[in-house]
Amino acid sequence: MTSQNDEARDHMEAKERTESSDAVALQHAIIGHADYPSSERLYAPNSHPDTAWFETAALGLFIHWGISAVEGECDLSWGMMAGKPWEALIGEDKTILPEDYFRLAERFQPKSNPAEEWLSGAAEAGFRYAVLTTRHHDGFSLWPSKWGKFNTALTLSGRDFVREFVEECRRNGLKVGLYYSPPDWYYNRHYMSFHYGSAAGSGATSFAGRAHYGMCHEPIQLQPQPQGWQEQFLAYIRGQVMELLTQYGKIDMLWFDGGRDLSDAISIEEIRKYQPGILVNTRMHGIGDFDTPECHMPQERPVGRWEHCNIWAEGPWWAYIRSSEQYRPASWMLSRLAEVRAWGGNFLVNIGPKADGTLPEDISVRLAEVREWMRHSGESIYDVKGGPYPECSNVPVTCGWAYWYYHLLPSMEGLVILKETKATPERVFMLRTGQSIAYRQEGGHLLLIVPDECRTTLVDVVAIQWTASREDEPGDKV
Repeated sequence: MTSQNDEARDHMEAKERTESSDAVALQHAIIGHADYPSSERLYAPNSHPDTAWFETAALGLFIHWGISAVEGECDLSWGMMAGKPWEALIGEDKTILPEDYFRLAERFQPKSNPAEEWLSGAAEAGFRYAVLTTRHHDGFSLWPSKWGKFNTALTLSGRDFVREFVEECRRNGLKVGLYYSPPDWYYNRHYMSFHYGSAAGSGATSFAGRAHYGMCHEPIQLQPQPQGWQEQFLAYIRGQVMELLTQYGKIDMLWFDGGRDLSDAISIEEIRKYQPGILVNTRMHGIGDFDTPECHMPQERPVGRWEHCNIWAEGPWWAYIRSSEQYRPASWMLSRLAEVRAWGGNFLVNIGPKADGTLPEDISVRLAEVREWMRHSGESIYDVKGGPYPECSNVPVTCGWAYWYYHLLPSMEGLVILKETKATPERVFMLRTGQSIAYRQEGGHLLLIVPDECRTTLVDVVAIQWTASREDEPGDKV
């Protein structure tokens, strides 16, 4: 068995790779997904008119929910994995034996229709789409699937949380997104290791000499899969994806998480055969309709459709953790939203409901703060295009038809600088209050002077109205 000293050494070796974004990369390597620069990505974008909504949607709600929330002591799926370097570095070990984790399904008894609470609050706060983890890596399916033996048909008398979610999305005017993880640790529990870094081969997810762990985190010798196992597994994945595509009416987005070696289960072309107007991310097939950089902003403006996903709660956990019900402030969320929209992307921000489906109090508080901000400044992020940031502006900027919107993040101080501006604005004002903002032109730049009394602890938006006609778009002015 690997000693505690060995574990500590391995964690130190991995330290440089285990900041939030690097922890994501370590996880992705295990589930068969790797991020590539946008310039190297192959795209197969769906041009169906029903996909056009995504380009200006701005804000989506990611919902990581499942059996891990029963105890609230470990993250969804990842709680089963021993030796996780990202938890060792923050000094919290949220680990459970796989044998005990899978038994949580017997105690998973949510209240009636929790999706109503999630999605009504999200719609009021300005979210335009939502994505539910219909099946995470742990393999527990939130619908009564006819495929596999680990779903609500066996533990909840066939209750269908996916249907409840889809119906509430439609009731609240939200686009429907279904997350599905092709890797399945329950299905493959007897042929995989639950010890992080014990994978064969070399690289970021393998430490020399690290033992494979079984269902009780005991050292084991990995057994080969029986003949025909992979073919059966692919048929199982295909069967479940087909259920999601055919049992719930129109689905707007299919959000895969990993499974590059499982992409033969179903092609993007076949997915579109059953759902012509669907959007599919690139994580399973390597091609798709949009990229999904996770927990970090891209180093350069992405090409094509894209979405940034991140955890709203404090800590590295996607699902509900009892000891970490605090959520990052609305100022963080709105700042990241402004940065994403300035580059033409959408922000998919994650929450983790409790086992009964109710939301931690912090989520409700944050949603109320965002709802109030959207009331006066929402026009700056909806139905706009990304602006010339940072090349021509020192703050994130979005562009509408006759207005440009400059987002002053809470940390921003000094003048707002618009470089190489060729036109004089017709009006400059605070979007929240309508108060006029002074400006001057200097050295070919436009300088905005925002008084301290106009600033808040959230993101403050300065709107510039240009004299523009339909033949003279404001984008021509910079």
